[in-house]
Amino acid sequence: MGRIVSVTVVDLTRPVEQKGFKTHALLDFTTDLATAVISDVKTLTPSTQMYEQASKYFGNGGGTLVVAGKAVTSSGDIGLFMADVHSTNEFYGVTVILPKAEQATYVAEVQKFIEGNKLLGVIEVNGTKDEVVAVLDGTNSDRLVAFANSIDVQNGTASGVAGVCMPQDEGSITWGNKVVTGIPASGYSASDEQALLAKNINYITKEKGLIITQFGRTTSGSNADITRSKDWLENRCAEALTSTLVNNKKVPFTTPGMAMISSSLNQVGVQAVEMGMLDSFVVLTPAISSIPTNDKANRVLRGVKFIATLSGAVETIEMELQVKL
Repeated sequence: MGRIVSVTVVDLTRPVEQKGFKTHALLDFTTDLATAVISDVKTLTPSTQMYEQASKYFGNGGGTLVVAGKAVTSSGDIGLFMADVHSTNEFYGVTVILPKAEQATYVAEVQKFIEGNKLLGVIEVNGTKDEVVAVLDGTNSDRLVAFANSIDVQNGTASGVAGVCMPQDEGSITWGNKVVTGIPASGYSASDEQALLAKNINYITKEKGLIITQFGRTTSGSNADITRSKDWLENRCAEALTSTLVNNKKVPFTTPGMAMISSSLNQVGVQAVEMGMLDSFVVLTPAISSIPTNDKANRVLRGVKFIATLSGAVETIEMELQVKL
C-alpha cells in the first residue's frame, strides 16, 4: 500500500449459498453413536454394522460421510433423530441401518422425513421377494431408492451403491448396471427379480460374469439420477436468480432486465449440459408488453421458464442379428 493512496476493497459479490447434492449420511437406528463427519473408518468400531457399511461406502468411492446412531425405541424417535442430525449436518442422500423385524415401520418414517426435506433415501430391504414387496408396498416415492437383499441382515448393499453413485456429478451417471465392490448378488431367482423390478424395487444380480445393479429406480418408477437432476436444477435456478436480484442495483422491467434474468439461468443450463445432465435447454422470459401493470406495481415477474431436455441413459439394449449365407 502506498503512502499517499489508500484503497479500501468492498466486496459486493455476495455469493449465494449452494445446496450440496453429493453429501451422504449413514444413520443407525439400532445403536447409539455420536454424530460425526468422517472420511474413513478409522474412528469406527470394527465388526459393527456402522463400520461394515461405512467400509462399503468408502470402498466404492464414497466421499465424506455423516454418521450417527440412536437405539430407537419407537417409530416416533426416527424422525426426531434424523431431524436432529440434519439440523447441524448438511446431507442430501441418506442410508439407514435397521432391523429386519421393524423394516416396514422404519421405512415409512424414513420416507416421511426424506420427502419433507427433499432428500434422497438409498436403502436396503431384507427378506424374501414377498417380504420385501410387503415392506415397500404403497411407498410410491420419487425420493426412495430401495435395494432388495434375500439375506436377513444388511450387508451394505445400499451403502455400496451410494458410494459408487453419490460422489458423481448430478445427472452424469445412471444407477443401473454399476459394479459395486464387495457386494454379492442379492440371491433371488430370475422370476423373483422380474417381480421385484415390476414393483420398482432394485437388486444386485449376476450378468455375463459381472455383479451389477439392476437398476436405480425410485419406488415411484422414476430413477435416482432424474430425482437428483430435478433437485439440482430447482436449487441452482433459485440460487442464480437470487444472486441476480441481490448483486445488481436493480433488475428493471425492460429488455436489458429480462436479459439479466436469461443470462443467469443460461449459466445454469450450460453447466448442466457440460455435466451430462441435459441434452439441451431453453430459457424464456415474458415480453415486456405482456407484463401486467399490476405485476409491475407489485414488482413481481411471472412467466419465466426454464425448459430442460434431460440427456437420459441407455440401460438395456434390444438388437436384431441377421445371418445370411
